[in-house]
Amino acid sequence: MLLRYLAVAILPLTVVAQNGKLYPWEVSVLNMHAPSSRPGSSPAASLDLKISDPNTLIAGKNAAGEDVEFPASSANCSVQWNSVGEEPFGWVTPCESSEAGAVWTVEMQGSNATGYGPSPTRDFKLKFVLEETVEVGEKIVGKTFEGVGAFALGDTLSMVCGASGACTLSLRKGTVLVQQTLVAESTAELQPGSKGGTN
Repeated sequence: MLLRYLAVAILPLTVVAQNGKLYPWEVSVLNMHAPSSRPGSSPAASLDLKISDPNTLIAGKNAAGEDVEFPASSANCSVQWNSVGEEPFGWVTPCESSEAGAVWTVEMQGSNATGYGPSPTRDFKLKFVLEETVEVGEKIVGKTFEGVGAFALGDTLSMVCGASGACTLSLRKGTVLVQQTLVAESTAELQPGSKGGTN
């Protein structure tokens, strides 16, 4: 992603110090298709969701002394797998972002909140990563955030099953908040002639 820049410095962080309080990410839509196990049924399973970052953060100032921002963004994520012999745990899937400078990914992880063991359709965690970059003067500034949300049937998820045995899961109580953490910052010098904006 930063191949066109001359130098990159990555600085791991444990707390957000300079931008103040971060409002949590919001998973406002989540739809899961759990296929029927009956013979002859399609084994295709899927997860579709929408996540939003409501935060606007100051990245620096441009040559005119104006603030340059990391804008708020949202993303639609979709994970698909074969329920016969496949579990999507550990898969890192790119999401479709609303902003060109915001790159979202989602990774499903095992959980056991229900006590019945990890399940990609009934008991799992979702790890989200957001990598943001913006040009500030003659530099490219980046931030990377991570957050994990837990999803379990009977807690954050509800399920409706049809006569065919296929089930649909969705959010039980509306929006699920995912608290994110700033884990890295980056700064790079622009190569001559590569400047893409006027910031």
